[in-house]
Amino acid sequence: KTLSESIEFLADFQLLFGNIIRINGAFLEVAEKICSDDELITVPIWRVIAVIRINPMTVSEVAKYLGLKRQSVQATVNQMKKRGLINFRKNPNHKTSPLVVLTKKGNDKVDDIFKYQKKRTEVFIDGIDITMKEVVGSRELLRALRENSESNISKLK
Repeated sequence: KTLSESIEFLADFQLLFGNIIRINGAFLEVAEKICSDDELITVPIWRVIAVIRINPMTVSEVAKYLGLKRQSVQATVNQMKKRGLINFRKNPNHKTSPLVVLTKKGNDKVDDIFKYQKKRTEVFIDGIDITMKEVVGSRELLRALRENSESNISKLK
């Protein structure tokens, strides 16, 4: 008997899934509150900066990494360009898809992003007893579920 044939497993898995959806909403709500006074940073901009701060990527690569539609990321990148946070750099691997790179102004906001991420994390972990091992285990479970769903989604009709 497989796990998906167990009514108890299905019920618990749906509760897990529901909690993932709810925590995603909470992450976004907390992030909105934390950066609400920042004139340059919105939550979508925060996410893009967090992704490209070390390794410039194309808009499509950012969208795939974040699990968002390319058009949505393009709109965010356009806002970032207007605000002077990013520039486009020639992509040696693709003639028509430039790399999105942070400007000095964008790099200067990385410290603020780190502070925002620290503050957001504190909102979620303050008051609960959690270990690094539990965080890593949960992260790995969610990564495995995400990767498995990506490979299995093509099997759906």
